[in-house]
Amino acid sequence: MNLIQALSASSRERAKSIASFYGLLAPTGALPDNASHEELAGAIASHLLVPAHTVVAMHGLNQEEMLALRLITLAAGGSGVVIEQCHQKLNQLSRKWRRNGAKVIEALISRGLVYIRREGYRHIYFVPEDLREVLSPFFLEDIYRASCVDLQRFTPRHRADFAAPLRHLVLFLSYFRKNEVRIAQSGTMFKKAQNDLIALMGEENTPMEDTLFPVRYPPRLAFLLYFAKSKGLVEERNGMLRLGSQAASWVKTDSRSCRQELFDYWRQTFVSQDVDLQTMLWIMMQAPKDLAMSVESLLEEMNTLSTSHSSHGLNLRAERNLVEALEYLGGLEVARNLNGLFVRPTALGRAMFGLAPWPDEKWDEHVYVQSNFEILVPCTVRPEMLWAVDAFAELLKPDQIMVYKLTRNSVYRAMLHSHTPQTIEEFLIRYSKTPVAQNVKYSIAHWGTSYGRIEFEETILLKCDTEQLAEELMLHPKIRPYIKHRVGPLYLSVDGEQYDQLVTVLSDEGYMPKVNGSRRLTTQTVGQT
Repeated sequence: MNLIQALSASSRERAKSIASFYGLLAPTGALPDNASHEELAGAIASHLLVPAHTVVAMHGLNQEEMLALRLITLAAGGSGVVIEQCHQKLNQLSRKWRRNGAKVIEALISRGLVYIRREGYRHIYFVPEDLREVLSPFFLEDIYRASCVDLQRFTPRHRADFAAPLRHLVLFLSYFRKNEVRIAQSGTMFKKAQNDLIALMGEENTPMEDTLFPVRYPPRLAFLLYFAKSKGLVEERNGMLRLGSQAASWVKTDSRSCRQELFDYWRQTFVSQDVDLQTMLWIMMQAPKDLAMSVESLLEEMNTLSTSHSSHGLNLRAERNLVEALEYLGGLEVARNLNGLFVRPTALGRAMFGLAPWPDEKWDEHVYVQSNFEILVPCTVRPEMLWAVDAFAELLKPDQIMVYKLTRNSVYRAMLHSHTPQTIEEFLIRYSKTPVAQNVKYSIAHWGTSYGRIEFEETILLKCDTEQLAEELMLHPKIRPYIKHRVGPLYLSVDGEQYDQLVTVLSDEGYMPKVNGSRRLTTQTVGQT
């Protein structure tokens, strides 16, 4: 809601009072005393959105009123503060526990700086969006002066791996493409599947206590699992976790869209329900590009901005749910030294937050096929290429250069998922930076020839009481089309899909078959017999 909309939502008397406060009404101002509500709103907005006029309006505020304006402007990233929480915080800061906090806010409302809206059953103090853009630099400047450091002292603790979240998610989904994972009565995956997935994501040494969810999974595994469930990429059926119907199409979508979905899910799950983390995230992302921010200093600033009463300490929530999670998603660079923890937003982080255009990401477009059947895959290969390679090769080593190997079993499994020796060979020839050796091509083709030589068919055995009856049915012109072949003296093999039709024909010809109780005839067949 912008300033004009907020003023229009208030009463005309309130708008007239604000206009009079700034001298916008006659005789000192240009507006007549009988100006309409819309004219009052437009004049006040034009006046207050000039930074110099806003500074003049703020100069008349005392310390408590400035604290209140700072709190309402910055808390929850500017989305507003619940009235009761705001009053409690102001009483806490001033140590005047019996004071009515509304009296402090009234000075801000009378100047047109703060407004009230209703969300459900709660009332919210808020600063309109365009006015917040004018006010916030005054408050943020002091915060950045106290908490930001020179980049010369900033060395990220981890090498930048922009592809990690999407790579891990592709490997995670591909694991479910190859395996049906059983779920224990506790609701968690069996230990073997957990260990396999943890190894894919490099979380072998991560303590379980650091998880972001109320389950015994490491943070990355828990995050990707619940994200995949929320998007239908993984489904739980009959005590098993299986690949969902949306997985294949999701992997092939634009990488920016995939990143944005991961970021939005994280923000909705961990940040939107925590007002303090919303505030910290917003302040971090608004920070100057050439500076890094001390998390400890920002937490000190939060002493006057925090409105949450969570039983978990803000420092713990900030480090686990905000800093570490956003670092994994590529939104922050993080450094830790003797002076504490420091963060710096990345260009990717600002883009996901909606403050900057998307940066160019240099994905690898090639793999390296070796004559020993190994395929070397850079960790920054495009997600859809990794999805394809993981379908027909076995992952041996999930490192910066991932090592895959073509085997008979991996090719067979790929053919079960609609690949053919030709499509596998064409993919390798197209995307391999090195020539595909002849022995690799020959082996893929040879392994493919074994596929389909043995095939399972669903059939039913028709049992006769004598060999003569079996012979009679084999020679009957109306019954013979339903029989595949004779199996032994008394048994005939028939097509299971034509069961109802065969029962009808046998009945019409006077043979009266005994119907198996486990097989139910259709209503139409029962009527015919």
